Amino acid sequence: MKNRLVERHVLFAVSVICLAVLDGCGSPQQGPGHEGVRETAAEVMDGEQLYNRYCKMCHSLGPPPKFGPPVKGIAMHYREAFTDKEEAVEHMVTFMQSPDPAMSKCRPQAIERFGLMPAMDLPEGTLRVVSDWFWEQFDPELRHQHGSGHDH
Repeated sequence: MKNRLVERHVLFAVSVICLAVLDGCGSPQQGPGHEGVRETAAEVMDGEQLYNRYCKMCHSLGPPPKFGPPVKGIAMHYREAFTDKEEAVEHMVTFMQSPDPAMSKCRPQAIERFGLMPAMDLPEGTLRVVSDWFWEQFDPELRHQHGSGHDH
């Protein structure tokens, strides 16, 4: 029980650090003359670049996980839950804007293990580009490993 409490405090601290990094380093400063700069970044950066900038510190591409489920595991669960890519991307965007355990497509054990990610304060276009990239990271081979106890 004590270890669980320590894990949750560490996860909270990491989330706060991630948010500080995202707010300070990951996004351009807003102010006079900077309107639309953040939205333009999504148009210039592809999904992998956005993943490297905003997601990689918590989500590894594949197992083993970091502070959140691996991208390939998330992609697998979205492929299981949705047949339509656009619906899946829309769901991912909504989830990242306001994470809710009831909306999660990962196993409940993953939420117990990692907690919920913080809301991503990024423009919707940026979230769409990175969500599209997440969808494309689906690896059918991961299904074979899925039954082995991995939390995705």
